[in-house]
Amino acid sequence: MPPSGGWTGWADLARRCFVTVCRLTGRAHHERRPLGTVKDAAYAWRQMLFHLALCDEEAAAGVLAWTREEVAGHPAHVAARLAPALAGLRLVADGGSFAADGTADAGRARRLTGWTTTGSHWLCGGSAEPGGR
Repeated sequence: MPPSGGWTGWADLARRCFVTVCRLTGRAHHERRPLGTVKDAAYAWRQMLFHLALCDEEAAAGVLAWTREEVAGHPAHVAARLAPALAGLRLVADGGSFAADGTADAGRARRLTGWTTTGSHWLCGGSAEPGGR
């Protein structure tokens, strides 16, 4: 929920996108063929990144801190599935980068993309291997 004064600007839009990412991640958990929902979650993730890039440093840091609170309010499987993407987001925000395979920190941090090369996307509990982007 937004603070009593409400959210405004780019940070607000980034938060709204992340709420959508969480909702879609939860939905994908129950679907027989979840890749379409994963793609939609990845679109929302990219929009969130865009809006974060337009925030000043303080606002972006506030959104990153807020994501922990937001994801904690969703079912445990949503938090678990998004943990690698959130670790990747924090890694990049701190100046780090991913390896060519889209992972960092021994696979604990990952890029969130809407596709896979293995047929089972890691966001759906699929491959934890780098090829399962």
